[in-house]
Amino acid sequence: MESTELNNTLLALLLALKDSDISLSDTEQSDLYQAAEQLSANPKAWEILIAPRLLMTIQANPALNHRFQAAKSQLDNLGDRIPLNLLPNEAELEQAAPKQKPQPTTRAIPQVSASDLRSNEITNMAIRVMTTSNPAETAKKLNGFEQFQQFLSQNLSQNQ
Repeated sequence: MESTELNNTLLALLLALKDSDISLSDTEQSDLYQAAEQLSANPKAWEILIAPRLLMTIQANPALNHRFQAAKSQLDNLGDRIPLNLLPNEAELEQAAPKQKPQPTTRAIPQVSASDLRSNEITNMAIRVMTTSNPAETAKKLNGFEQFQQFLSQNLSQNQ
């Protein structure tokens, strides 16, 4: 599994959901929930099974797709240099998306390379948000993304 692509896709989705203009239908919310469950159960199925379905869901919502594509482009320009300290922390995530019963399995963060560590943190955050009853509203509650969005904007303007 290409962790940079996984991270960038999930972060772009969360950033897009955070936008105040985004609303999701019941079907879209259900699709995000299913993607989160699949990602939790079998992260190795990302490229073959999960990503294509998730991208179809995103593309079916024009406003979400527009925001997603813009964020994804910015993240792809960063490569694997995502500053984890600018992402929402566990306390903020717990406040916005309290753990529910039953909760999809959280991936352990093993003692491995920094890129694998990033992958699990970002994946866990995306799973938590996507399994809430309203992922767009939950993403809007993650104020930590404000700093990250500012960082992306600054990085984009510096590279132009």
